[in-house]
Amino acid sequence: MKITKYLWWILLIIPFILLIIGYLYPSSFFSNQEAIRNYVNSFGSFAPVIFIILQILQVVITPISHYAVSIAGGYIFGLWLGALYNFIGRVIGTIIAFYLARDIGKKIVEKVVNKQTQEKYNYLFEKGKVLLFLAYFLPLFPDDEISYLAGLSNLSAKLFIPLIILGHISGSLSLAYIGNGIKSVSDPLFITLSLITLIGGVIFIYYYNKINKNYNQKLKK
Repeated sequence: MKITKYLWWILLIIPFILLIIGYLYPSSFFSNQEAIRNYVNSFGSFAPVIFIILQILQVVITPISHYAVSIAGGYIFGLWLGALYNFIGRVIGTIIAFYLARDIGKKIVEKVVNKQTQEKYNYLFEKGKVLLFLAYFLPLFPDDEISYLAGLSNLSAKLFIPLIILGHISGSLSLAYIGNGIKSVSDPLFITLSLITLIGGVIFIYYYNKINKNYNQKLKK
């Protein structure tokens, strides 16, 4: 239980570390964004479409780092267009991952994963809708894998899709902001995004511990 608690605190602190690195060492932080920018810009007027496709692929193929691609969005297109293209690609990719897991993966999981484990994930998604929203809302949470887990659960698409659409707004904007360059820690947008991340992270930890505790109590009955 303590390990889980420390893990969530680490996930909460990571966004602030990256924001500080981006502010103090902008040249080294953005150096590996040049390759992505050169590739995307080589397509000329189709650059936004190519970038959105990259965003979709990084969600569906989870080993691809969505941090690097999303930050590159702000680096290539600027804050607002970068955030928009991040948002479009991530929403489409998340929906694809959800339905891939639901249509293909669920049949496999039902055969190889025991019923108790399936019930635990279903309980988490059923009772943890706030957690699911925050997983997409917080900019540096590993939410791509969660898209597949959500598809394997009994969570309805009618609830999941609006939830991730709203959740992706903050993450898409925050990572584009980092990519566009942090001008000053006194920038109102920097302060706003930092506070949102901090508050969202604290709420996530609170609800996760609460739901996990309730589930364990349920098993004891």
